[in-house]
Amino acid sequence: MSGAGDNPRRKALGLAKGTGWTLSGLVAVVVIGLGIPLAWIWIASQIAGTKRDLTPSLAILITLGILISYWLVLVAGSWLRGRWVSEAEQQAKVRRMSWNRSFRDEPLQADRESDPIERLFVVLAVVGIIAFEVWFFFFAGSPLPNQPLF
Repeated sequence: MSGAGDNPRRKALGLAKGTGWTLSGLVAVVVIGLGIPLAWIWIASQIAGTKRDLTPSLAILITLGILISYWLVLVAGSWLRGRWVSEAEQQAKVRRMSWNRSFRDEPLQADRESDPIERLFVVLAVVGIIAFEVWFFFFAGSPLPNQPLF
């Protein structure tokens, strides 16, 4: 007696769907994590023209541009979450902090499903940290002077 999960076609379709979600999530991480800051830096460089100094106004433009862009991504993510997650599922996911739980309450479930937006930002944070570590240890160079003191 075979179950519904034993169908090889269904397994292949599930594998293809999961791979598609993973690849599209990684593309979104690269676009959000790298594309937005580079786009604002490019806009600031076009405004600065041939002058190569970073003025306070350009620094403010870059910083506010990145913050506003990330805020817009969060707004779009919450809108998408509202369309993907039904009201009943949202109400079923009551999350209480550990200090706000009764001793008679059921134990915290670590195997709960996270939604795609949450996974996207977790992956974005992990990829950003790894990229920073690679840059810091291999490409940044030493900030210390190379000359001996004596």
